[in-house]
Amino acid sequence: MASALTLANETIFFDERQRPLYSMNQEHFSDSATRAGLTRWAQTPHGRDVLLRLDPKEFNVTIVEDATEEGAGKAPQPGLATLLAASNHAVKKSYEVIINPMYGRGTRAGAIRGLPASQSDMTALAWAGEMLHVELYARGISLPHHSRPDFQREWHAIAEELGFPGVPHGTDDDQGQPRVRVLHARRW
Repeated sequence: MASALTLANETIFFDERQRPLYSMNQEHFSDSATRAGLTRWAQTPHGRDVLLRLDPKEFNVTIVEDATEEGAGKAPQPGLATLLAASNHAVKKSYEVIINPMYGRGTRAGAIRGLPASQSDMTALAWAGEMLHVELYARGISLPHHSRPDFQREWHAIAEELGFPGVPHGTDDDQGQPRVRVLHARRW
């Protein structure tokens, strides 16, 4: 099944169990941690629900890998026209998700119990956090929204599904760009 997600300039397809089927191009031109994180997040109840709701006829989510991103990921707010078109299903809406597959590289596995212990743990959390932002944008909800109780409830439920119930979602930076950051642990 085709999804609304684009990685390495190609649509990501999923099998009947909601597992990503990566093309040779996607495997060659994307980092294994990015793919592992998506695979893990897509298997959670929240991940499956989001992927099913993001109809590729209405949505496009372009995934960009950026090793210079200072956090694990970022979901820049779309333009005002995209936010205003949230309830118009005839308008195609585009979003961008940035994943830093290098964030977490070189970490000792199991270093701090209950926190991400590997690069793929971090990318799974990045996928979860940034796709939560896309969900809010798709509903027409702009930044800032980290302080919203519904955002925090959803984030904590998602983090728990991934096995990291204590990982908070970072706050907006000066430009209002959301990032997943692990607090109370050293940056990897």
